[in-house]
Amino acid sequence: MKRTFLLISAITVFAALGSAQDDAEYKTAMKAVNASNRPLRMAVMGKDVAAASAEATKIAAAFDTIKAYWTAKKVDDAIKLATTAHDAAKTIADAKDADAQAAAMTTLSGTCNSCHMAHRGGTPPNFEIK
Repeated sequence: MKRTFLLISAITVFAALGSAQDDAEYKTAMKAVNASNRPLRMAVMGKDVAAASAEATKIAAAFDTIKAYWTAKKVDDAIKLATTAHDAAKTIADAKDADAQAAAMTTLSGTCNSCHMAHRGGTPPNFEIK
């Protein structure tokens, strides 16, 4: 009985630590998206294809982490939004012309508010994940 209790306790502790690690990685990825968002928008508006591609590459990489986070939590709408955002960022990164980047930027921007309304609480700088 004592051994079972210790095993359950150990599993609970490790699960909590893993969840905290996932939350930290998620928050780091979201901060990376935030850091690249304005430079990306400015590059797309200025039709600077190379600069937009560089920023979009960073955002696509961050959305790999974000998508994995929501996949692990089995939150279907967030998975779909993260996938759409990732794919749009990848399209911007791979595009060779400014018009294609602008079209994908519209898609990328549209995912942010939807996901934040559904899954972000709190106020800056103390956002919390819902």
